[in-house]
Amino acid sequence: MTDKNMKKALRLVLQVLINAIIILLLIQAFTLAYNFSYKVFTDSCMNPNSTKEVSFVIEPDSSTTEIVDALIEQGLVQDRYVMLAKVYLSSYHGKMMPGTYTLSPSMTQDDILKTITGNKEKEDTAK
Repeated sequence: MTDKNMKKALRLVLQVLINAIIILLLIQAFTLAYNFSYKVFTDSCMNPNSTKEVSFVIEPDSSTTEIVDALIEQGLVQDRYVMLAKVYLSSYHGKMMPGTYTLSPSMTQDDILKTITGNKEKEDTAK
């Protein structure tokens, strides 16, 4: 094999390796995006078998990030970024009301958001 052919073969092998790495990175990125989106758009709870109730306090002038961090700290929500995305993509953003709420790890994320925005009481009175 000549020197010229060896360079062509090496270049071809490197191009195939680089393309394979790019494809694997794209697959990984799409998998992560799908899993994140699935968690955001499905309604899950932290522990469906829990009977524990937690008193959760929202202080006046609390930001959404502070509220979500407090939910994680109390063991009511699992993933910070999933919950933040759920809040920002829903109609609950900016509607969380200060107060003390009784929440449970067996509540779904949507139930928690309905409770701390005051929509739970509106639904109960409408029934």
